Amino acid sequence: MVGAGVESTTKSQIACVTGATGMIGRRIVEKLLARGYQVRVLTRRHYVNQRVRVFNACFADEATLNEFICGADFVFNCAAELRDESKMWAANVLGAEKITEMVERYHIKYYCHLSSAGVVGRTSQEVVDEDTSCQPQNHYEVTKFEAEKFVGRRIDGCNTIILRPTNVVDWEHLGELSLFVDGSIKSLLKAFVKGGECAHIVHAEDVANAAVFFLDRPSSLTPRIFFVSLDDDPLNTFSDLWSIFREMESPGKQNAITRNLHLPVIVPYVLRLLVGRTGNSGKVKYSSNRLVSAGFSYSLGVRKTIERISLERAFGSDSDRC
Repeated sequence: MVGAGVESTTKSQIACVTGATGMIGRRIVEKLLARGYQVRVLTRRHYVNQRVRVFNACFADEATLNEFICGADFVFNCAAELRDESKMWAANVLGAEKITEMVERYHIKYYCHLSSAGVVGRTSQEVVDEDTSCQPQNHYEVTKFEAEKFVGRRIDGCNTIILRPTNVVDWEHLGELSLFVDGSIKSLLKAFVKGGECAHIVHAEDVANAAVFFLDRPSSLTPRIFFVSLDDDPLNTFSDLWSIFREMESPGKQNAITRNLHLPVIVPYVLRLLVGRTGNSGKVKYSSNRLVSAGFSYSLGVRKTIERISLERAFGSDSDRC
């Protein structure tokens, strides 16, 4: 059904969100509703939220896409194909092109596009920022970088923001944190080998906060690109994440657990090369200095991310569900 749900006749600003079933998109939807905006979502999946207007269609359905964006004020493009390479170009590149064309056609005020830190690809820099040249390696990285090129063209009157989050996690999508939740010998051995490397985790809540942060902060210097990363937090290593998990298993024992032993950072990098895998040194970090300098503050950080995920895994989280 196209346009399911009732859109209020009361004059309020309208925000459109693609990828609203994802861990970032669904949080953006909730934040927009909390601000009193009317929200529309475009999705191919089953989506139930009586407070939003749902458009069930894909990017190729131009008629629905027109109806979805026409009359809106803000657009958040969070849709992406992460796994199926045969669908990545259509979803990640052609989809972004379609959305960007509509943003320009309907004179949207604010456009936020979710990209990925992965677009940087191979780099020799240990500290990566938004001025670092991009050399994407795999198909996903290539498609996300191609999308950035199209989104990144200047659109008069539109505040365009491109966000590059690192490894996004929440209680249902653990990513690298699954090593410690799993707790198997194989997982802990992997953590021992990778221990000194940066894990690049960032909570989906912080990414969603960054996406809405610039809504009421217009700028003529657009489009702007920002990394969303907690790599500057010294606890964002596999060894320290492991330590935090172990500390939480021993409540009330202050400083009972010290840092875990691990191999030198060069070892896992060499091992990856020996088996023919590409990748950067574990010393590489993605700087969020530009985002922080713009006034953004992370609400969680590494330790709070682990504590929140552990709590939600134990008791569930109604707030994270639409």
